[in-house]
Amino acid sequence: MFGFELLLFSALFSALSSILFALATRKLNLAEFAEVFLYASFSLSFAAMLLLLHYLLTDNFSIYYVYAYSQREMSVEYKIGALWAGKEGSLLLWAFASLLVASIFTNYGKKDVRKAKALAVLTAICFFLLLMLLFSNPFEVLAFKYSNGLGMNPLLRTPEMIIHPPLIFFSYALVACMFASHLTGIEDRNLARLSWALMTAGIVLGGWWAYRTLGWGGFWGWDPVENSSLLPWLSLTAYLHARKGKEFFAYLSMVFVAFTAFITRSGILSSVHSFGEDPMGLAYLFLVLACDVPLVRKWEVEDRCYTSLLFGAMIVVVLLGTVANLFRNVDRSYYLITFTPIFFATAMIALYRLRNSNRKLIHIGVILLFVGATSVWFFEQKDTVILNPDGKADGIEFYLQNVSTRWTPEKTIVRAKILSSLGLIEPEIHVYPQSTVSKVYIIGNPFLDYYFAMKSAGSNSVELEFYRVPLISLVWLGSALLILGLASQKLGLRPRK
Repeated sequence: MFGFELLLFSALFSALSSILFALATRKLNLAEFAEVFLYASFSLSFAAMLLLLHYLLTDNFSIYYVYAYSQREMSVEYKIGALWAGKEGSLLLWAFASLLVASIFTNYGKKDVRKAKALAVLTAICFFLLLMLLFSNPFEVLAFKYSNGLGMNPLLRTPEMIIHPPLIFFSYALVACMFASHLTGIEDRNLARLSWALMTAGIVLGGWWAYRTLGWGGFWGWDPVENSSLLPWLSLTAYLHARKGKEFFAYLSMVFVAFTAFITRSGILSSVHSFGEDPMGLAYLFLVLACDVPLVRKWEVEDRCYTSLLFGAMIVVVLLGTVANLFRNVDRSYYLITFTPIFFATAMIALYRLRNSNRKLIHIGVILLFVGATSVWFFEQKDTVILNPDGKADGIEFYLQNVSTRWTPEKTIVRAKILSSLGLIEPEIHVYPQSTVSKVYIIGNPFLDYYFAMKSAGSNSVELEFYRVPLISLVWLGSALLILGLASQKLGLRPRK
């Protein structure tokens, strides 16, 4: 078992790379040695990821991480998802993504003193992540080899788990690269655009995931972890719109990435998206404070950021609501009162600019997203129907045809077959050893989703939760247009300086 050694040498080489890049600002030829150490650090982190994946796929339950997040009955795709299901695995993914981005950035554009300074900062961030990983150690060996593992949290056993975390962590790595670049005076909108696109795709996929998972508050429930993930996206959006003060929003984006890690990992705030507390998560607070230093300095010398005012207002609203959860519970009514008017103003500006803009898809996406999101937030309806075997909710009749049970090595599946005036409904309950998860059934059209979740079932009775979700399709369509709109813009091949 030499996974820990791979991480140890990766951290060592990352630290050496950072030191040599810093020294290269006076003696540039040292950058060549720093580059070699960077590639070595990346290669070792990649090897560590492959080794952990090997242990997961081969059911090596002598490794604590494999025991805690996998089991024999899980399918291959879920074992791959388990690679970043825990705090140690997700941190390894983040470190790997950061080292990969740093390696690509090294060969992107001109290699000069400013590039060396930027890489000194970027590799220092990589070292910080690897150092945190050494304290967590995903390769910890158990004294006893179990025949099976505990398995991944049932809520995470979805296809979205395979895609969502890589999108988010690669976007975070790009934010760090943008942050380091701006510290040395290099402005590259392509880094911000790519990071924004990946982060947007990750947040949208997360919203889709939460929408299809009962108990996560719909596509956006204003949960503290959701809010913290929105902050770097808002800051990046402000960066892309700003004409002055870009440095401020570049630094702020990095601060919010670190803040998100702090909120998610420290367990300081209760969240349905948290899966355990990590005492080491408090160390991310150090990264937040470290990133604040250039932010304060630039705030003093730059003009106030009059551009991106609306996005700045959104940031203030979301940040205040998230931090206020430390002292009292902040429900979604706060956000509906404060955030929605700013969102409305943003949609109106997008509508105004439609005629004279080359970003029509993005502006149409903003408008559709506003209409769809506010429709859901203000007009969603919920009913609970008891079928025994008949039931009725607001004029819609339901008839319970049967309840069937099927057993698999991984779980027990209870399925209800319900006839209704809307069509056939077949919600399920998946019973795992750890917990029970409802698998929703959705009947939708462009204007309204009928959303069904079975809460409990007997041999001839079912308790059914029934939601009417208006215009949710506009949320998905608007989000897709945002990403397509950015992808349709021509990206330059060389960074601007």
